[in-house]
Amino acid sequence: MRARKTALFAALGCAAALGLAAPAAAADAPTISAPASRQGYGPITLTGTAPAGATVALYESAYVWNDFYPSPDYATGGTITTTANSSGNWSLNRIVDSGFLFYVTAGGAESKHIAVAMGIVPTMTMTASDGTVHVNVSANPTQPGLRVHIQRGASGVWSDVATGNTVGDASIFSTTLSGQGSGTKSYRAVIDGDPENNLLKGQTETVEINVGSGAGSGGGTTPTPTTPSVAAGDIQFSKIQYNSPGTDTGSNTSLNNEWVRLTNKTSRTINLKGWTVRDLAGHVYTFSSDYKLGAAKYMYVHTGKGTNGQPDSKHRYWSRTSYVWNNGGDTAYLRTNTGKSIDSCKWGNGSGVTYC
Repeated sequence: MRARKTALFAALGCAAALGLAAPAAAADAPTISAPASRQGYGPITLTGTAPAGATVALYESAYVWNDFYPSPDYATGGTITTTANSSGNWSLNRIVDSGFLFYVTAGGAESKHIAVAMGIVPTMTMTASDGTVHVNVSANPTQPGLRVHIQRGASGVWSDVATGNTVGDASIFSTTLSGQGSGTKSYRAVIDGDPENNLLKGQTETVEINVGSGAGSGGGTTPTPTTPSVAAGDIQFSKIQYNSPGTDTGSNTSLNNEWVRLTNKTSRTINLKGWTVRDLAGHVYTFSSDYKLGAAKYMYVHTGKGTNGQPDSKHRYWSRTSYVWNNGGDTAYLRTNTGKSIDSCKWGNGSGVTYC
C-alpha cells in the first residue's frame, strides 16, 4: 500500500507540474441557507456563500414534486441569479406560496438542497343570530382540500362543532352552526397541516361572538365581520399580451390571444365583483358577478368571446369583436366597484408583451 500511495502522490505532482486542473475543493461549492418556514404566502430571504464574483443561480421545486428547475423571474421573464460579493456572500429574495425546495449553483458546483415549510394562516369571519352561527374560513396559502375544524371552547377545553375541507381557488370553507344556545360563545378555526406540501398546522385567534337569544324570535345580534379595505397595488397587472401573436386577422382565436393578467399581491382573497378594466379609449370590461381572486393567485381577461371559467376558473372573456389594446402604445387601468384606482400599466411600441 505504501508503494501505491507514493506512486499516486507522484502522479498528482506530475499533473500539477503540467498545469492540469485538480477537482474543485469542497470549499469552492456554494452554500445556501433560509428560514425553516414562513407564515403564509410571501417572500423569504435566501443567503449563502460562493467564490467571490461568481454567478449564483437559484433552482427550486414545489415540495410535493421534487422536480427542480431554474427559478423563473416573473418580472423579467428570465431566471433568478445574483453575484457573490468580494467577500463571497450572496443574498436573494423569493416569494413562496407553499412548501418549497431550493439549491443554488455557482462555478459549476451545486449546493446542498434545503426545504422551506409554510405555516398555514387561517382567517375566520362569523355572523350570528338566534343561536345560529354562519362561519367562513379562508386559508393562506390558498389550497383546496385542507382539513378545517371549527371549534368551540368552554373552560379551556376546545371541541369540534364542524369539520370540512377548503374548496376552490379561493380555498374557502363555509358552514352554519345551529343550536348554539344564547349569549357569548368562543370559537376558533384550526386547519390541519399537509405534510405532502410541507404545510404546517395553523389556527386563528379566539373569536368571541354573541350568538343571540337562541329563541328563534329574531332577538339576537348580528355582528358584521370586518372586511379589509383594498389599497392601490393589492391587485396588479402582472402581464399584458397587447399584440396578439401572428397576423391580426380579427378572428375570435386571435382576439382571445390578446389578454391582460391580474395578480393578487396580498395574503387574502379579494372579490373583484363590479371592478373594471379599461383602456385609454374608454373601452370597459366589468366583472359583473362574483370573482374571488385568492391570495397570490392570478387570472386572465381575454378580449374575445368565450365561456367564463373555461378552460379553467382563471379565464374570463370580454366578448368583443375587435381588438382593445393598441400595439403602438396604450394604458390599462384597474378600478374597484367604487371607482377607486388600484393599478395601471402603460407601454409604448414594443414586442407585444409587457410585464408592467
